[in-house]
Amino acid sequence: APRFDMKMKEKRYRDARGKCRDGREQCEDCRETDVKDIWSVHFTLCGKPWFCVNHSNPQSLCPKLHSEWFRVRRSYEESRSDDNGNELRLLPKLEGSYRPEIYHGYCTGGGERGYL
Repeated sequence: APRFDMKMKEKRYRDARGKCRDGREQCEDCRETDVKDIWSVHFTLCGKPWFCVNHSNPQSLCPKLHSEWFRVRRSYEESRSDDNGNELRLLPKLEGSYRPEIYHGYCTGGGERGYL
């Protein structure tokens, strides 16, 4: 799978010499990459997932990355148990109704105050 920086700003894909920034012959728009092909993400330009951002385009990459972050978070929380299968801590009730297709119940509204 490809591994590259997920900078979301509009930037030229070619350097000053006319070469793709990642050294490839064909320049790739990382914003068009399928989430399943991304290994690592830095959320500076998308906003942190727990900021419960109101994305103007829910089909763009940032909300998809936020959704995946919350999916992985919940999976991790559910996997936490001792040798007897007892939960190590209570899981939060996911009652947030703000953009559930993105935030999976972790947000009650936009902004940091909306985070459960």
